[in-house]
Amino acid sequence: MNKTKKLAALMLSLLLLTASVGCDLSGGTGGKETDKPTPTQKAEPTPAPTPPEETLDPETAETVKYNVYVQMNNKIVDVLDTLYSYYEVVEYADEFALIPDSEYTYKYDISGYNTDILEDAEYVVGMAPAFEELDGLTKQILEPMRTLMETFSEIAHNYDYAADQYAKPKEYHKAIQANAAVFQELAFQYMSAIQAMSIQRVEAEEQKMQEEGRLLAYNFSHSITVVKKITAECSAQGISDENIENLDLAPIRPLYQELLDTIADYKAAAADNNQLMEESMTADGAYHIGTQIDRMASALEWMIKQVESGRPIEDPGREYLGGLIHVNVVLTACIDLYNSSMAS
Repeated sequence: MNKTKKLAALMLSLLLLTASVGCDLSGGTGGKETDKPTPTQKAEPTPAPTPPEETLDPETAETVKYNVYVQMNNKIVDVLDTLYSYYEVVEYADEFALIPDSEYTYKYDISGYNTDILEDAEYVVGMAPAFEELDGLTKQILEPMRTLMETFSEIAHNYDYAADQYAKPKEYHKAIQANAAVFQELAFQYMSAIQAMSIQRVEAEEQKMQEEGRLLAYNFSHSITVVKKITAECSAQGISDENIENLDLAPIRPLYQELLDTIADYKAAAADNNQLMEESMTADGAYHIGTQIDRMASALEWMIKQVESGRPIEDPGREYLGGLIHVNVVLTACIDLYNSSMAS
């Protein structure tokens, strides 16, 4: 199982600038399963979602659909992580076999899944407006993803897996092996498509910020957008911490300079008391945001130096100053800060 893109995928985050409109149509948690009934309990059927097109205006319906796809993307990342964990213990082969020298045991990092998000995605895929690429990818990934999620849930709830010479794990392995490759391929296509749509939507929102004179919000948001473009370029080149020294810096350098210019513009706005008052921000709050944006620039500076050195990262897989994992950790922190401080 190819893991070269694993770490970039696990750190993938999306900047949402949309209002909350009840994106979980079926009322599920959307996360890993934490409230599944015990065997002595009877699960209540999930109520059918209310058709959004009957109650929502077109703009809100578009937001609902987009946010469901974002949640779907995040669940794809989660399932992909579990898939890689599975192959830390089990050989990637048609016949079930445990990896002899694995440091983990069977069921490592595997827990049950709530599949409500699949029902939501299946429903909204037919809603207007059409998101042509994502609609098509959603239709393709639903079944292999459902099979993997349900199989991982079976593994998580089977406590006697060593009985009968791993008879049950052999059955589970057939289902996983039959869907692993196609799911991984579609997963990366899906993440790329949602990333592109996210950037497009955010840039449209950023234009409004500029027009309205919200310079602090704009420059904070745009700094994140630029870093996301850099990580997307790394992904497009097939770069991870395992081969960071092969990154072509030619398309990275102008984006890095754009980030530095954006940070300078943010700090100029943050030094203007009138601008602070206009955007209802304190000087301390603006300063804190500035320090976090600086961390993104520093992380990228270290990454560029790592590439320029021509040396591979000695221990890829851990957060390393100069690696993409560190860039994505800092990026994710900035996204969280933006969503908590500025997003409506």
